[in-house]
Amino acid sequence: MSIKISFSKDEGFIISGSPVGTSSGSDKNDFYVYEWFIKETGEIFYVGKGRGKRYQAFHDRAYDAEKIRSMYETGTRFVGENLTEDEAIELEDAEMMRILNDTNDRLTNRITPLFADRDNGYGRSPDTPTLEFEKAPVLYASEIENHYYGIKWRAFDEPLLENLDGAFFIQKGISQDVLGIVYGGDIERYRSETVALLKASGKKILKSKFAKSIGSWIYIDDDYVTNVDIAQERAQNELNRRIPVYHILNVWKALKDAYGDTEIKTDSPVELHPVNTRVPLVQILHVDSSIGFDNGYPLWEKADSLQKAGSLNESLDCLDQARYQGYDAPVLYSTYAKIYRKLKDYDNEIDILQEAIYRYSQSEFGGSSAKLIWVRERLDKSIELKRKQMK
Repeated sequence: MSIKISFSKDEGFIISGSPVGTSSGSDKNDFYVYEWFIKETGEIFYVGKGRGKRYQAFHDRAYDAEKIRSMYETGTRFVGENLTEDEAIELEDAEMMRILNDTNDRLTNRITPLFADRDNGYGRSPDTPTLEFEKAPVLYASEIENHYYGIKWRAFDEPLLENLDGAFFIQKGISQDVLGIVYGGDIERYRSETVALLKASGKKILKSKFAKSIGSWIYIDDDYVTNVDIAQERAQNELNRRIPVYHILNVWKALKDAYGDTEIKTDSPVELHPVNTRVPLVQILHVDSSIGFDNGYPLWEKADSLQKAGSLNESLDCLDQARYQGYDAPVLYSTYAKIYRKLKDYDNEIDILQEAIYRYSQSEFGGSSAKLIWVRERLDKSIELKRKQMK
């Protein structure tokens, strides 16, 4: 899908999206547009274009459409036939728009027209509880899963303290709505307090989701019920048991209730002496500008290739240049940290990670960016290694 912006003297700027289909360059005029529907209800669940027997073929990339075909008695109808490829692409797009704008049918096509009134049903189902501040969200079903397969949303398990020994944090990133509403923009507060309370109460935090000693999975974000069930199936096969599934907010509350008065011991800060050629932050060019990305990305690519080839100091020089240009993507800091870890230069690793935390804390959510999660974890480990180095 591409967006086209044009200007009309009468209408001003006009934004339009190109059709969802892609052209193969064929000059044939035997294309057609077809749709699959459920015979009992007449609901259309997939729209496609093709030639020959395409409408009958198994669609490897249309997982949900094929699942529906296996569960229901379905049929095929043709919307248009004997078309050029361009005509088929336009008609396919128009038919999707009609379905999404004029009916309640739920399409399973992964890509749908940009300006349709509804999306394709892969978001949270309408009955999913609304997000609230400091209240754990739920494991949700998509609208498609809910409607076609009868899958319902499910609450996270209520935490049991004995299962918090051997916890593993599930954090694949975080959606902006959960970040802003549930955490009030400050996820780091809840993560750091939960980790501190777990450690202060003698609980182990594991690095493997399917470790033999796993006690529970702690989610930072919400997730599909289906994803969790798939993980549970693997746990059943590998560990012969179900793993308790907790949300960090419920764990945070349970720990505060149980150990709220526990004194959390903190180590004195390590003394750092980083030696590097990086310019101060105030001298960085193109801050908060796309120019910084455009100028810095090629330099990071070169740095990444150099570090993979073992030329670590040359790689650091390229990273310094990328940073100077204003490049601040997470891979910049992860590459810095990776090189310093290889060099056992924990002073500079800690220093650059602290800079990453500072820069990301100036983001839209004031320190709550999901980028901070991996940085904090990496920083904790680098400080631990620095302490061991000092002994």
